[in-house]
Amino acid sequence: MRKTPQPLNKLAQFVQCHNVLGKYRFYELTKHIFNRRLITYKIAGKEFSIPWDQWCFWLNGGPENYYLDEIIPFTRVLNAELQQFIFFDLGADVGVVSALVNKYCTNLNQIIAIEPNPISFSVLKENLLNIAIKHRALKLAISNFNGYADFSFNAQQGSDHEGHLVITSNEKTNTQVITLDSLIAKNNIKVTANIAIKIDIEGQEKAFFAGAHNTIKSVKKVVVLLELHPDVLTRDKQTPEEIFAEAEKVRNFRWLVPLHNNKLVDRTLNFYDQFPLQQYDVIGIAD
Repeated sequence: MRKTPQPLNKLAQFVQCHNVLGKYRFYELTKHIFNRRLITYKIAGKEFSIPWDQWCFWLNGGPENYYLDEIIPFTRVLNAELQQFIFFDLGADVGVVSALVNKYCTNLNQIIAIEPNPISFSVLKENLLNIAIKHRALKLAISNFNGYADFSFNAQQGSDHEGHLVITSNEKTNTQVITLDSLIAKNNIKVTANIAIKIDIEGQEKAFFAGAHNTIKSVKKVVVLLELHPDVLTRDKQTPEEIFAEAEKVRNFRWLVPLHNNKLVDRTLNFYDQFPLQQYDVIGIAD
């Protein structure tokens, strides 16, 4: 993917960051023309690029404003709960959450960013190099096994946020899959006493926790940011309760919902009996 030349880059920035009349129409008219272009910003003074054709960045006013109603509460919890931590960004896409954690968190030691989409991954690597903090970017998928699977995604998009693993018996698979426990062991990652994990892996959330028991058990404190998406849960026949329960096999977690002022999830009730049916990022804290 190529960076958008000036002054077109400035125009795209302006339209993304302001509620101008015709914003969505402008996006619709240009997304196919510039689907291999990057819009370049700066986050905390560091250059950061995003795909032109992802509406979520236009909706949120650019990458520095990316879902801040959930990201800011998450980073506040990290600052309050963790001293000197590693951030595992699972389903990192182009690295926007890593960049915002780097911006807002004072005790961040290292970023480990995992992304299976080859198009997104190429942008992720460049963005992390610009951030400059100690990091690793690995083109992998996370689940509860080590091996290979198909990764289904739209290769015509600069970044497909709905890409997901398809587990089949087909030997012609295209993506390496690994558990978090194996990832740490095989890459000689020195895990600190405290870790933070963003989990946006499109249906592999329960499987992730099953493959991360050793890591979650061994550290002093864990904070996770877990995406719950009703459509993905329905597609993969999972429930929030099953995902929570897998994590709680090893540690006791408190689950908070940032969009509802960090309201505590009542684990005696079904999640969607407590909160309206929509997508959420839920914070989990294991002391």
